Amino acid sequence: MESSPQIQPKPNYDQLACHECDLLVELSQFQEGSKACCPRCGYMLTAKHINAYQRVVAFSFSSLIFLFLSFLFPFLTFSAQGQERAVTLIQSISVMVDEGYISLAVVLFFVTVAFPLAYLLSIFYSYLSLSLVRPLRGTQSSLKLIGFLKHWSMAEIFLIGILVSFIKIASLAEVELGLSFWSFVLFILSMSAAIVHTDQHQAWSTLKQRLGFRGKRHSINLEHLGCHVCLTINEKDKGRCVSCDSVLHKRNKNSIQTTWALLITSIILYLPANFLPIMRTNFLGEETANTILGGVIVLWQHGSYPIALIIFIASVLVPVGKIVALGLLCLTAQGTTKTSKYQKAKLYRWTELVGRWSMVDVFVVAILVALIKLGNIMSIYPGAGALAFALMVIVTVLAAISFDPRLIWDEESE
Repeated sequence: MESSPQIQPKPNYDQLACHECDLLVELSQFQEGSKACCPRCGYMLTAKHINAYQRVVAFSFSSLIFLFLSFLFPFLTFSAQGQERAVTLIQSISVMVDEGYISLAVVLFFVTVAFPLAYLLSIFYSYLSLSLVRPLRGTQSSLKLIGFLKHWSMAEIFLIGILVSFIKIASLAEVELGLSFWSFVLFILSMSAAIVHTDQHQAWSTLKQRLGFRGKRHSINLEHLGCHVCLTINEKDKGRCVSCDSVLHKRNKNSIQTTWALLITSIILYLPANFLPIMRTNFLGEETANTILGGVIVLWQHGSYPIALIIFIASVLVPVGKIVALGLLCLTAQGTTKTSKYQKAKLYRWTELVGRWSMVDVFVVAILVALIKLGNIMSIYPGAGALAFALMVIVTVLAAISFDPRLIWDEESE
């Protein structure tokens, strides 16, 4: 008599450690269109979108096409005093090189072109691979790259910078939006739709299933190490993740010290960013320099209240608020009450969300410098403050990344 085949246990993929508070959570099966949040800190753990893989592939491929088209045609056309100048996406960066601001040009190129392009290619390749029965080679590497690039893609902020520049100079001359501008808008919309449908936990779970990885259920009461790359739960004595081979760490090493060092650096950079001119304007042979606050005041005096508010919020309130918020988190990470911990977790998410948007003022300068080149009639040049401000934004983003939000929930006394 033949024995019946043994049924292999189903791999366990329903456990993960919360990214922000390290709570070990067991996920029950939930339907498409649902999401799961951490019961302690409220962080969204995972979302199962309807037809996620097909939609991500379609949206990311569409956005790549629109990004390519945005390189081919003029972005904006500026006409004044019988002279006309059209600028493309690449010209808004190359003009910085011609003016000698190579460092600023490199920063703009990476955050507006290189990183968004790499991000889209990684999403497209990863989700195309996950749609197949057998994943393609390099899928693990592309999924890891997505986690890194999500902090540095600022194409949507560049679009806001274009709109602010358009409104800012519309009263000075005739400005037209070119075909590349509309291609860039469609690129942003398609990329945003692709990002909305991506989910780190769902992607890695699918990949582990395809590769036959069998998870191990861990007791809620035992110590564990959650991989921040693939979210696999590992035993506490493991040095590398059993799933993706990433280096494991219970907490980010020297998180508080690193965050403090970056915050101090950002304060040092913020001082010249405000006191040095962010751009210089040559009008009929007379040159004037504008600082960030000086530009806000001029816009307000000319009645451009919405633009003045946008620049003031993005360039003054957000950077100062982020520095203060991260400093407060570093000082009070080991709080005592549950309410304060939850509020601090929300404060950290705010710093991560809005920090990049301070770059909008730098993008406005880049567009105006590239667009307004009419000789002695009117020309705009970047100021030293623009580079200092761009570096300050980058350093504050690094400070937010270096801070480990799990420290907020350690040593709970409640």
